[in-house]
Amino acid sequence: MRDELGELLGKSVVLEGRLNRCEPNAIGSLNICLTAVNVYPWRTDVAISSLSPLRVDHGWLQNSRLEHSVGGIVEMYWMTAEITNYQRKNGSRDIGFRHRPSLCVDHLLDRILNIDEYDQQVQNLQAALRRIQTHEGVFGFHASPMRFQKILQLALEQAKLGGQPHLQDFLTAEAIKIKQFTKGRNSKRSGKSSALGFNSNT
Repeated sequence: MRDELGELLGKSVVLEGRLNRCEPNAIGSLNICLTAVNVYPWRTDVAISSLSPLRVDHGWLQNSRLEHSVGGIVEMYWMTAEITNYQRKNGSRDIGFRHRPSLCVDHLLDRILNIDEYDQQVQNLQAALRRIQTHEGVFGFHASPMRFQKILQLALEQAKLGGQPHLQDFLTAEAIKIKQFTKGRNSKRSGKSSALGFNSNT
């Protein structure tokens, strides 16, 4: 499988894996090891879970923090990265992952709902909408960024119409819909996918 990754050097990917180790390093960040890692192409036009992944035994990344927790009983994470060569301490070389910052839209609504200040909520909505519209480091695992673009546009309209009460009600209702949608997607995931992933010409 490392040979298959070798053909993808320089590609941007979304990793889904179980947290195995997380320890501080000498440069002030964290060495993070994921195991049983699904490696998906990083695309912004579809839900990542609709694509075919490659599977690798484990992968190491360096990052300042853990991000994009999947939740559930098993401690799993989504992380975005670039496939790259690296050199071990003993001088041997291998293929690994270099972290790239990202915005996960799956967690976006809950994050905005947890902001107390109305002005900050609106600013976060506007900033997230700009990133989705420009495809700036965003991904959606269970729902595509395009779906969230429509939600954020409607949320800003609600804010203009009725201020924070309208915005809170709208975001709460949409967050519930997303959770129900995600639950349904998880129950249907059986190793099959609807898109070709790395073999796609799109």
